[in-house]
This record gives sequence, C-alpha cells and structure tokens, in this order.
Amino acid sequence: MSKNFVSVDIGGTKISVCFFKKNIIVKKKKFKTENFGPSNLLNIRNFLLNNVNDISSIGIATTGLVYKKKWSTLNRNMIGSFDNFPIVNFFKEKFKIPIFAIGDTHAASLGESYYGNGKDLKDFFYITVSTGIGGAAIINKKVLNSNKKIVGQIGHTVIKYNGNICGCGRKGCLEAYSSGTAIQKNINKKLKLNLKLKELIKNHSKNKIVIDSLNSAASVLSESIVNIHNILGIKNFIIGGSVGLNNVFFNKLNFIIKDKNIKIKLKKAGLRHDAEAFGCLAYSKYN
Repeated sequence: MSKNFVSVDIGGTKISVCFFKKNIIVKKKKFKTENFGPSNLLNIRNFLLNNVNDISSIGIATTGLVYKKKWSTLNRNMIGSFDNFPIVNFFKEKFKIPIFAIGDTHAASLGESYYGNGKDLKDFFYITVSTGIGGAAIINKKVLNSNKKIVGQIGHTVIKYNGNICGCGRKGCLEAYSSGTAIQKNINKKLKLNLKLKELIKNHSKNKIVIDSLNSAASVLSESIVNIHNILGIKNFIIGGSVGLNNVFFNKLNFIIKDKNIKIKLKKAGLRHDAEAFGCLAYSKYN
C-alpha cells in the first residue's frame, strides 16, 4: 500500500491535518489553535506518530514567518509571541521522513496555481482574509521571492498613517482594519455583543452597523488591492480565507473593485479552505 503525503496547516483559529493519496484528500483531522502553545504542536506530532506507517513526507504551512526552517510570529495577538522556533526540527526529532515548512499564504497561492482557480493564470496575487490577512504573488507560475520571509505580507502594510494599533506592533496596518478579527471586534463593540463574525453576518446582516463595518473593511482592502495592481501590474486576484470566501464580504469587495473601473478581476479560491493543504502538496512536487 502506498503511503500518504501529509500537510499540516497552522492558522490563527484552527490547525488542519490532511492526508493525500495522490492529489486527493483521503483523511482530515482538525485541532483548535486557541491558547496556542507547545501542547498544540505536541498533539499534532503525537497524532502523526500514531499514523507514521502511512506517511511518506510532511509539509507544514503556518501563519507568521517561516525562514530557514524556523518559525516566528508576526501578529503576536493572534498566536502568541515567539521567534525562530525550529519547527522543522521539532517534527524531525521523531520522524525519519522528509519534512518542510513554508508560510501559509505562500502555500495557498501555490495550491491555487496548480490545483485551483489559478491553474490558467501565469500571474496573480493571492489574498487570504481570515483571522488575519496575508498575501503572496505568483509570477510566471512561481511564488515571488518565496525565500524572503516577509514578501507578500500585505496585512502588515500601513493603509492609514498613525491608525489603529496592529498585533504586529505597528499602527495603521491593513490587518487592523479588514481582517476578521478587526471586523468582529468593531461590530461587537458597537452592538455590545460577543459573537463570532460568521454569526454576526448571518444573524445581523441587515443591521446598519454590520453593513457599514463590512463596507468599510472591504473598501480599505480594495485600496490595498489597487496598490498591488499599480505596483506589480497584476490584474488577477484570488481571495481566500474564511472572511474572503464569505459571500456577503466577497460580493461587497467585488462591487467596490468594479466600481473603481480598473482592470482588476477577483476570484474566490477554488480550493476554498484547503488551499494551504494543496499548496504543501504542490511544493513537495514542484519545488
């Protein structure tokens, strides 16, 4: 029996482990990222050790920064504060198989390029809008400067001088205005609620505060998209992440972009929430 390639996607809200048989996910396991710490990684490693006989290699896609096999946080409010954690060696201590780690948005862009809505595109920019905001450019079917740990991180580009404080420590970052965390916090504060963004959109979609908050977040994000278009000349954008894939938010963003009358085309991530997993698979095959 052939063994499986395994992807581990560490996000701001959840950790997803996928087992691939060729190009198909045959098994999936999810863990919560909340109160992230060493125990989370131990739980994943132990889970994989229990299935080690079925695994050929492991690819890790993680939020934050991955550089020279080490992992650092960028938004310290999202997943904790640590620098240069040897994430690849942490897993290699127990496994005698190939293991690699890449940034989650770089992975998602590769996934869409080889298996999703970027298959027919030579160049595009991938944006994930979820707990945080990330980005990666695909140029000539390759991730732009994938060996540079900060490239593509549009969530931490300043969109408003001296604006809202971001989890990375800077003021006015895009992530402080248009991420799921920022939108949720803004709505809950004004409505005096304590609900997840998905519930707020579903149950309070006609509330003016909810509408205005989503419109504002989409408008700010649209300005960043235009900035990328002007700098790199890219016209195709693929939007992923739990917020980016939400029909209400995506439709607002798409309407705002079209209203600008600029030659920019938006698509939802074809792989939806599995873009990072398929990106690890693509990296293992084509890198």
